[in-house]
This record gives sequence, C-alpha cells and structure tokens, in this order.
Amino acid sequence: MDRQTPPDGDTPRTQGTGSHGGSDGLLEGLPPEIRQAIIQPRDPAPPPEGARGVPEHVGGRPPSYPPRPLALPAVREWDPLAALVPDTVVDGAELGPLTVRAVSVRGDAHRWRGECRQDALGVAQLGPASGAGPAGGAGTDGLLLLAVADGVGSAPLSHRGAHTTVGCVGRQLDALAEDLTAALRAEDAGRFLDLADRAVAAAAAELRASADGPPSAYATTFRALLVPLDPAVRVRGFLAVGDGGLFLLRDRGWWNLEHPGTANAGVIDTGTAALPDAYEHVRAHLLEPSEPGDVLVLCTDGFSGPLAGDKDFREHVAEQWGHTAGVPQPSDFLWHAQTRLKSYDDDRTVICLWEGIQ
Repeated sequence: MDRQTPPDGDTPRTQGTGSHGGSDGLLEGLPPEIRQAIIQPRDPAPPPEGARGVPEHVGGRPPSYPPRPLALPAVREWDPLAALVPDTVVDGAELGPLTVRAVSVRGDAHRWRGECRQDALGVAQLGPASGAGPAGGAGTDGLLLLAVADGVGSAPLSHRGAHTTVGCVGRQLDALAEDLTAALRAEDAGRFLDLADRAVAAAAAELRASADGPPSAYATTFRALLVPLDPAVRVRGFLAVGDGGLFLLRDRGWWNLEHPGTANAGVIDTGTAALPDAYEHVRAHLLEPSEPGDVLVLCTDGFSGPLAGDKDFREHVAEQWGHTAGVPQPSDFLWHAQTRLKSYDDDRTVICLWEGIQ
C-alpha cells in the first residue's frame, strides 16, 4: 500500500500575503478587494490556561447530573444499535474561507439512565469534488452540507431515525447538488424550496420503506444548511422539519434566523413535525448574504433551548465563539458546547460555521 508523505514533509503551499493564509485555491481569480472582504485575519485562539476539567456552568447552582459519561446501553438488550452509538462525536472542516466545528453529545439524563444518544449530525461535501485533501482543494461547484437531527424522545427507535435520516437526506440532496447550487447562485428561493422539499420527501419515503415497525417509532426532526463552496456566492440555504435552532452570532449579538423579527435569540420553537410519517412539507428559505466574521449556529433543541431561554448562557457562548474570540480547536469547541445550565439535560448537537475567517 502506498504511503502518503506526512503533513510535516509536504512541500509548503504558497499562501497569500499578509496574515490571511492560504485559501486552497478557492479565491484565485477574484479581485483583491473581494478577497480582502471575504477573508478576515484573526489571531489564533489563546491556549487554555490548564486542564479543562468539568465543563463550565452558568446561572446559579450547577445541574444535578454529573457532566460525564456514565451508564451504557447493553448490546444484548432489544436494540443492539443503541449500544454502539458513541456518547460523543466531534467533527469539522476548513474549506477556503469557511471553517466548521461540530459536536453531538449525549445528554446528562440519557447518560444517567444508560440510554443512547438520540441526536445525529452530518458534515459533508455535496456535488463534484476537484481533488482529495487540502492540496486538491474542495472545488467551487460543490456544496457544504451541515445537518442535525433530533430523535423524538417518546419514539423507541428515534436514534435510528435520526442517524438514518441524516444519511438519506444527504444522498438525496447530493443527487440534486447541481440544481441546488444553481438556485443559490441565482438567489431563487422558490426553486430552492422545491428542490429541498423533493429531497426530504424522497428521504422520508426511503425511511418509511426500510422501517421494521411503525414509522412513528423512528420519529426525528431534521434541519440543514447548504453552503456554496464558491466564495463569490454569499447566500446560504436552510431547510428544516420540526424544532431546533438556527442562529446568527454577529459582533457578539444573537439573531434567531427562523424568526427574523426577533433579536437576541429569544424564541423557543415548540414545533412537533417529524420525519418520516408526520412529514407534510419542508420549511426552507434563503438566508441573507453572509458577512465576514459571521458565525452561523445550527443546533438541536438541546442547545437552542438554553440559548433562546437564558441571557447569561447567550453571553457566555458569544464570548467563546464571537468574532474576536478565535475559531476554537475541535476539543475546545466540544468543551464550549457542553456549557451547562440547570434543567437542560437533553442531547446537545451544534454545528458552527465561521464565515470568511481563517
């Protein structure tokens, strides 16, 4: 088997002037003023002062549950898959001016009762790829998919529904990637809605057909962002079925992008729509063009609940992820995402997209 040269042995790639760093070729050919607007220099996040230890908490008393994995589901129980779902998943990517951090963590209540994580996440590239690895670049005709799913707690197989739905919808969106990219380039909201609805409907049908029992046993919410990899396209597409959150962090202020008239994230969504059998139509729309320094936050209600419901929690997270804080390393992002607040003990899945910052 061929062995690849380790990163330390690679021939250094040419980087742009100043402190912007390389962009994997995605910005080549753009006028200098556009390049300057897309990528903003950022000082690296300072290293932690010591061992992270127990995640921080806001508010008064800390939550009662211990903040660490405890009991495990047994393989010999009625659903072996539940025992094999990991407690925690951390993911991420850097694609030109886009930086992603993602985490899904089993909730404190599930850890205490020995139940599996019912949330799922997906970070993937859709459409054509121009190469593998940093040297090959990600291409500019593809899309970045950021997806989260939250299995409905009362549905016994919702963890299967959540993980399967992320994969099914991802495949369906990939089949429509070229058309979706064209709709985003043209800022055609109607066309984007039609395509998103088609993809989710096909995924719901696929999940119903594969179910071993009643489809309601697999009930899960789903939401996703579709982000063009062409840095000249600043519009992003959002689609969702059921509850959760989509927020914008800009200059340490929060905006709820599912309720555009509401500042500071102060709305809790109590929608009950779910895939696959309670699905009627997808909610989908285009977001306003992004600005350098924006942070888009896509999450399940385990994170949107405290974010929408507690001012101290919002301010604490803004301090960690805001424009001047530096993009955290994946392990630090995991620690930040576990910031605790009493009475919020559900699974927590959150994906952040830092716009135009490296």
